[in-house]
Amino acid sequence: MRSYLVDTNVWSETLKKSPDPKVITWMRENESSLYVSTVTIGELKYGIDRLADGKRKRAFQTWLSILIVRMKGRVLSYNTSVATVWGQLQAKAEREGFRLPSLDSQIAATALKHSLVLATRNVRDFKHTGLRVENPFA
Repeated sequence: MRSYLVDTNVWSETLKKSPDPKVITWMRENESSLYVSTVTIGELKYGIDRLADGKRKRAFQTWLSILIVRMKGRVLSYNTSVATVWGQLQAKAEREGFRLPSLDSQIAATALKHSLVLATRNVRDFKHTGLRVENPFA
């Protein structure tokens, strides 16, 4: 059974008023093998904190708190070993003439370090990482 590091855009999809049904089905079918990066948690928090104060912002903050609790044991930190993989990944990309966005490459390094498939809508952004990628929107 495959295990997945879920990118920010997939988690964000679940918050939409009308989320893509393919994504919701994919998330349910793979629920026990999903992981989240602390980088993604930071991106989600950033998006939430940019919202105007109100009911929607409070609902999203509650959702993020629940997500963190539900993912206990499957929250992967950006630590020294992941940072080492990130450095290698960035240097390789640079040698090959590519520039990887910092946060995306940190998520990619987390997936590589833990031998996870990255679940993302932005397949193209991770093309040069050597990472196995799956698009739940497809």
